[in-house]
Amino acid sequence: MKNNEYEYLLNKIYYKGILKNQGINSDMYQRMQNEYSNLNGQQPVRGQLEREYAFRKSFLVVRNYVQQAIKDGMRSFQFKMETNDINKLTYMVDMLDRNFFDKQSLDQIIATANSVFNQYHLKN
Repeated sequence: MKNNEYEYLLNKIYYKGILKNQGINSDMYQRMQNEYSNLNGQQPVRGQLEREYAFRKSFLVVRNYVQQAIKDGMRSFQFKMETNDINKLTYMVDMLDRNFFDKQSLDQIIATANSVFNQYHLKN
């Protein structure tokens, strides 16, 4: 997934000024992507633990921001949303609560959340 989908989700929910002030941007996702790429590198086993730790640390940051954005989006726009979409988003929040470190699953959650929020042409 491109880091712009992550940033698009955050921008859909929050005012851009808030994100900029807190340093929340696509660089966080890009850092996680780079750490993920380093996991599968041809480097020796020595250092694998450090690479795993670096990926998990950056993954947690992105996962937490995605989860909070979905929660905040639901809270802000729940009266405009259909019940089915609220249920989808609630399920995604619950999935993000679990202890997982699967980048593909996180990417799928981001894409699905974007598609749900996109239906409503929300302007924040």
